[in-house]
Amino acid sequence: MKMTPLTFFAIAALAAGGASAQEQSRTHSFESSNVSATSTTTVNRESGTATRERSATNLNTGNTATSSAVRQRTDTGATIDVVQTGPRGNSRTLSGDRVRTDTGSTFTGTATGRGGNSYGLEGERTRDGRGNRSANQSVTNSGGDTVFSRSRSRSVSDGQVNRNVSRDRTPGFRPKRLGRPR
Repeated sequence: MKMTPLTFFAIAALAAGGASAQEQSRTHSFESSNVSATSTTTVNRESGTATRERSATNLNTGNTATSSAVRQRTDTGATIDVVQTGPRGNSRTLSGDRVRTDTGSTFTGTATGRGGNSYGLEGERTRDGRGNRSANQSVTNSGGDTVFSRSRSRSVSDGQVNRNVSRDRTPGFRPKRLGRPR
């Protein structure tokens, strides 16, 4: 059977398409006199999964901190699960669901701090396509009390841009951002 150029390109395109659907992994390492660290990111576009595994070891003490994050695409958005373990073995977690909407997205989840405290997380982002946008976030403790909230908006009217940011936090509560796979 003689292979025409058209047949050859069709077969090459199919082979390339199959190769791009496979998992792709990337590992970065760092070494110094005090620390050894690695980070591995794996993406599978076909299944919609992204994972990131990180570890860092203090070479003077032998203590190791680790982080594991998984994001899974869903029909309506994505789920995320993050676990971070500190050098003393204390962990914190974050898990939740992001749902796309016609004008933005919502997020609902839970987090557990290194001290064992559990929190509920909620967030919402909207855009209208005319430059107007808003974002709201809130954190509630296990008793259902809101311990942190933030609201941000931007509106455009007659060429004027108005921005508004408000924040409310229970004294002593300090939210820290967990890493997430990108």
